[in-house]
Amino acid sequence: MEVFFLKPEINMNTSKPKFNNVDEYIGAFPSTVQAALKKIRSAIKKAAPKANERISYGMPFYEYGGQGYQGRLIYFAAFKKHISLFITPGHSETVPSELKKYHVSKATYQFPLDQLFPYHLIETTVMAMVIEREIKNVKTQSIHKDILAYNCQQNANDKTLLDLLLQEISINLPNADNKMWHGHPVWFLDGNPIVGYNIEKRGKRLMFWSGASFDENGLNIRGEKFKDASVFYATVSDINTKDLKGWLKKSEAIQWDYKNIVKRKGVLLRLK
Repeated sequence: MEVFFLKPEINMNTSKPKFNNVDEYIGAFPSTVQAALKKIRSAIKKAAPKANERISYGMPFYEYGGQGYQGRLIYFAAFKKHISLFITPGHSETVPSELKKYHVSKATYQFPLDQLFPYHLIETTVMAMVIEREIKNVKTQSIHKDILAYNCQQNANDKTLLDLLLQEISINLPNADNKMWHGHPVWFLDGNPIVGYNIEKRGKRLMFWSGASFDENGLNIRGEKFKDASVFYATVSDINTKDLKGWLKKSEAIQWDYKNIVKRKGVLLRLK
C-alpha cells in the first residue's frame, strides 16, 4: 500500500482561476499538495490509460467510454484542508468498500490533508469503473445472464477481478459458448470445456481444462488426474493480461476431449 502524509498548508490558493490543462492546475498549489495531486493523477492514468484528461468545471476530469454524462469517470480537486474526488453516483456499487468511509455526499469523497492518503484505493476504484464500462462494450447478449449474476453477487474487489477475467475471456474467445457449470462460469468450444473461474479459500481461481499442455510456468497449479492447470489471483493487479491473452489463444489451439470422458470411461484423448 502506498500512502503519503500531507502537511497542511495555510497559504493554499483555493480560488478558481481558469486553467488550460491539468499541469497548470497542479502547479497552482504548494509543493506538498502538488506531490499528492501528481500521485492521484498517476494512479488514475495507470488505471485508465485510455481516458481523456481535461479540465472541466475548473478541475481535472477524466472521461472514458463515452461523452457527456455517460463518459464521466472521475474528477479531483484540492481545497484548503482536503482533497476531493468526485465520482458519479451510478458507480456507487463499483466503489470498493474501503473507499466508502471517505464518502461525504452524493458524489464526493474527501481526504483530509493531515491524514494518510490511500492512493492504491484510487487506482483500484478507477480500474473497477473502467472494467465495468468495458464489460458493457462486450456483446453482453453473448454472456449468460447467470454468469453476470454470479459476478454481481461478489464483493466490489472480487467483482472487479472477475469482471476483468470475463472481459478478457469474452474478447479473446468470441466463438466460445458460456454458462454456469457445476456452479461456476465456464466457456466451451464445440461442447468441450475450455476455461472457467471460481472463488475458493485460496483466492480467485482461473482454470484451463487443457492448461497442463500449454507449457506455461504461470499456470502452476496442475491437476492430479487430468490435463488441467490453474492460477490463483488475490487482487486484480495480480492479473497479467498479456499472459492471459496468450493462454486463451493456446486454449483454442490445444484441447483435450473432456466432452466424451464419461463415454471413454475416464480416458482423455487429445483433440488438437
